[in-house]
Amino acid sequence: MDERVHLFGIRHHGPGSTASLLVALEALQPAVVLIEGPPEADGLITYASLPGMKPPVALLAYAAEDPAQSSFFPFASFSPEWQAMRWAGRHDRPVRFIDLPIGASLAGRMQPESPDTSDDGEAEATEDGLLQESLFQGDPLDRLAEISGHADGEAFWNALVESRGAAREVFAVIAEAMTALRAGFPEDPARSPAALREARREAHMRLRIRDALKEIEGPIAVVCGAWHVPALARKIAISDDKALLKDLPKTKVEVTWIPWTETRLAAASGYGAGVSSPGWYAHLWSLYEDQAAVMEPDVFASTWQTRVATLLREEGLGASTASVIEASRLATGLAALRDLAVPGLAEMRDATLAALCHGDEAPFRVVERRLIIGEAVGELDENVPQMPLAADLALWQKRLRLKPEAVAQEVSLDLRSEAGLAKSTLLHRLDLLGVTWGRLSGSGSGRGTFREIWVLAWTPELSVKLAEALIHGVTVEQAAGGAAVARASTTRDVRLLADLVRLCLMSDLPQAAERCIGLLQAAAVDAADVVSLMQAVPPLVAVLRYGTARKMPTEALASLAKAMAVEVNAGLGLAAANLDDDAAAAMRKAMVEFDDALNLLDDSYLSQEWLRRLRHLSGDASVTPLIAGLGLRRLYDRSALGEGEAAVAFSRALSPGNAPKAAGQWLEGFLGHSAEVILQDPALFALVDGWLNEQEPTDFTEVLPMLRRAFSGFGISERRRLMAEVAKVTSGRQALPKHSGDDLAAPGFAAALPLLTTILGLDAHVR
Repeated sequence: MDERVHLFGIRHHGPGSTASLLVALEALQPAVVLIEGPPEADGLITYASLPGMKPPVALLAYAAEDPAQSSFFPFASFSPEWQAMRWAGRHDRPVRFIDLPIGASLAGRMQPESPDTSDDGEAEATEDGLLQESLFQGDPLDRLAEISGHADGEAFWNALVESRGAAREVFAVIAEAMTALRAGFPEDPARSPAALREARREAHMRLRIRDALKEIEGPIAVVCGAWHVPALARKIAISDDKALLKDLPKTKVEVTWIPWTETRLAAASGYGAGVSSPGWYAHLWSLYEDQAAVMEPDVFASTWQTRVATLLREEGLGASTASVIEASRLATGLAALRDLAVPGLAEMRDATLAALCHGDEAPFRVVERRLIIGEAVGELDENVPQMPLAADLALWQKRLRLKPEAVAQEVSLDLRSEAGLAKSTLLHRLDLLGVTWGRLSGSGSGRGTFREIWVLAWTPELSVKLAEALIHGVTVEQAAGGAAVARASTTRDVRLLADLVRLCLMSDLPQAAERCIGLLQAAAVDAADVVSLMQAVPPLVAVLRYGTARKMPTEALASLAKAMAVEVNAGLGLAAANLDDDAAAAMRKAMVEFDDALNLLDDSYLSQEWLRRLRHLSGDASVTPLIAGLGLRRLYDRSALGEGEAAVAFSRALSPGNAPKAAGQWLEGFLGHSAEVILQDPALFALVDGWLNEQEPTDFTEVLPMLRRAFSGFGISERRRLMAEVAKVTSGRQALPKHSGDDLAAPGFAAALPLLTTILGLDAHVR
């Protein structure tokens, strides 16, 4: 390679590499800076120098034809590439990305049965980290680590490069080490798709370096992963490089800046070029940024341990000054024992755990999450051009003061306030787009339907979802409405259509809601599936409950819900007959939700017609027992069935003449999945208890399996309370705090206890 070319082998996201690189650039004063990165993003490099850019940030590249095909290129404040861009901006030097065009990789993924083995959506040009570990068995640096006495290649690199501050001489040593290491590995591009891809990347970088040599006078700085240095320095014919790149697939690519998160810089997140401790590296960089030289070990240790103590105090934990001093001394002492110039993260961990956390792992996990890994989310300068949807979302986030955070946070919204309603609307619109920044976790019962509780957590992948949603519109409102209509137009499932109507109304999208309502009406007319019709009614009724907090077409929705309820009533009898177990379970669930919705709908005619259908179901021999039992129970709950009538039906359904499985299904349908109603309803408790007492010994043996089945859905605490109630009825006691032998020694009850515990599934808990 020409002597004007200076190769700086770095580790992606390495603070020591960055500090050394800046010193080297200052000394070299290159005429141009070439960086390993996607050339399609050259036009965005200048924005890295804007004051409002606060890493971590990333370049998002996606195929214009298929935004789901995308790659991220993250940068932290301590990333060498990021600081190289900013150095070039400060010194008014041209800077270019020289890696293989991302369009080639994305096009390769889009081809069927493509041999392209590039990443699955993570960083493309930076996925190799320090070394291409995916190409080899293990980390080649492990060999050097074994010789030097370090635990592994990661520890070796950290000790010799990242924790030593600025030293421009290190790049010559890195180049020599990488040359020796690569000599031990085959360089045949044909041996695997991954090897071919790496060979193509290096060929493209060599060609771009040659272009710079032709166009620019003066020294050229090349910032690349350390593993690539020997390949870029090697003299290879231009024709050979061009032959490697011949017939590469291509596709049009869009590139934009997006915020990134420290948690996604971590290797534990699955990011190929991730580091184990982004927060720790950010701390190192803050020290190097102030003085580009090695700090004194005691100062180095004390600055970190002070941060740890401050965090622990914020969490309400004790962290005295004396403990900070002790932790700092312990860290430097450990470094000396381990023959290190300054304490590394391992030494800091050990010292923190011993002196500040007193050996307790719980507070140390807080330190690990918030300081060692970090929770920061990057920010973009307001002048950075973004894709329209991302820009519109950023405006809404700023207007509503909803700052994206990497860590899940709970937000309670009062829909009676303008701000609360606006936030809810935005989050519902994003939900329609599949941009699940927030998940609705529940509503506060204290404020009825005027309160929503969301759990918010931002991840970089949501930016890809925004890119995918561009086909539906350029604003969040427009895209959400377009996405809803598009989904509604491709389905005839009335349940899904009803849910889309609900989401549109929650999102304040009246035009989209109107379109979805029309499609729902058309689908409901032709629907033959009664279960789907029953499932479609509750979402509509749930929407009506928000009528006082949001503007809703209440009359139209109520009419639609009632019309569908009429269809359900008409077809229920035939739909509930001769069902298999799975279909019966689905029908039972739909009936429970539909019955609850009818109560909220408060239409006397529909309710009476529903009760009439339930009465028919409960007495029809062709109806599946699970459904018949549920029908009787709902009649009883609505006081449409007297205790005597219920007792007769109960005895008839559970008579010894019925098959045990059928009787068990009927009882399961009647009792449901909770014992609470039996515990709270004395009459119902007496009904079940009375029926059991009437059984002859032989009949009781026959119904025992179905009792176990029916009670299997109860929680363990409910079963214990149920046994306590049985004990009170049997023994006349007022309380039964524990299931000990003395407490259950009442005559009659004690004799029945073994059988009762077996029925309730409490065998292991009573012993």
